[in-house]
Amino acid sequence: MKILVAFALFAACALSANAATTRAARVTIAELAPFTVHGSRFVAHERVTLVVEVKVRRTRVVVASETGEFTARFLTLKAGHCDAYFVRPTGDRGSVARLKIVPECSPLAEP
Repeated sequence: MKILVAFALFAACALSANAATTRAARVTIAELAPFTVHGSRFVAHERVTLVVEVKVRRTRVVVASETGEFTARFLTLKAGHCDAYFVRPTGDRGSVARLKIVPECSPLAEP
């Protein structure tokens, strides 16, 4: 009986550890103008502090939905196709994602 209980506890720990490693939060950019961030795979109802840098730095707190998703629009931020940007959402229950884009744009030819 003790062996069965120990095995059940071991299996439960292994499953929870596996779930923690396979459930990685994600962040994508839905629109560049206005700058719109979409997050997924966050913990349900998690408070997420969102740091965005597009020429300037902005911070906002959002709450993930029941499915662990959120969308945040920054109406005053706009990124061009050659602008670098950085997004870092950090949840209060441990979810973290990062996105850094540094485009390789050729310099404009001078007339």
